[in-house]
Amino acid sequence: MSQTPDDGMTTVDLRTRIDEIDMRIHEALMERANAETAIREAGGDAETTLSYRPDRDADSVRQMLERHRGSLPITTVEQIWRDIICACTLQGTETVVYLDGGAELIDMLDLARFYFGFSTELDPCSDASDVVDAVGLSAGNAIGLVALNDRADLPWWRGLSETGAHVRTRLPFVMLDERPADLPALVLSRADNLVDNTDVTVYDARWSDVLPGKLMDQGIEVLSFFRSGNGVDALLAISGELTEEDALAACTAAGARPDVLRRVGGYAAPIDGETDGDDEFGGEEPQE
Repeated sequence: MSQTPDDGMTTVDLRTRIDEIDMRIHEALMERANAETAIREAGGDAETTLSYRPDRDADSVRQMLERHRGSLPITTVEQIWRDIICACTLQGTETVVYLDGGAELIDMLDLARFYFGFSTELDPCSDASDVVDAVGLSAGNAIGLVALNDRADLPWWRGLSETGAHVRTRLPFVMLDERPADLPALVLSRADNLVDNTDVTVYDARWSDVLPGKLMDQGIEVLSFFRSGNGVDALLAISGELTEEDALAACTAAGARPDVLRRVGGYAAPIDGETDGDDEFGGEEPQE
């Protein structure tokens, strides 16, 4: 029998070891699924009744990336991890992901499957505004996926609200060059109220004239904007550490005080997953 150069185990031994690892993985998956079922059956607060919990998902992916070592690509591990999360948390629910029909359908499908798995129902809508309406009118377990374009065809974010659909996630969450499912997008869902402890807060801002000033100088990112004869609408991303009054002051300091500034969601800050050799993510095991 052939010998491996590292530890002297035979090929048969290694295949037996793989079978044992596979069995442990399967047992752990079943254990995780049972734990998610127990959480859902226990109830107790509104959050446990929702199938989509982006804050917990973001923390889980961050922890996974921090402990990731070896040659397996980060995106492969991320997709497996998200499949596990979705399969466990969405079991027994009637969750629908509404897709923005204004974007390329193949790109939206890739994004939806990468982040929400193959078992989740997908429902293409005509455009982003229809996605907002569909999520807002849902019973609570609906998810919306909207492509993020610098210049929007319509100010679809006007339909977002505190008790209806609002922004919960920005994709891609792990930033990598030439990664699969790389379409910039926002994930919408609904809850009883907006989450306060997000890394980034999203605002609906409106100006009745041409947008002046330099918002980026004040740390404000324009996610998307719409210009019409009546002025400019924009979807802004601002540090979650700032209050709404702080955000208004920052716009004013940039010479761009809006007529309307309305909080419409927030998200966990995306992770820079780029590596450089033996880096934090995807590098070799540290040497003793």
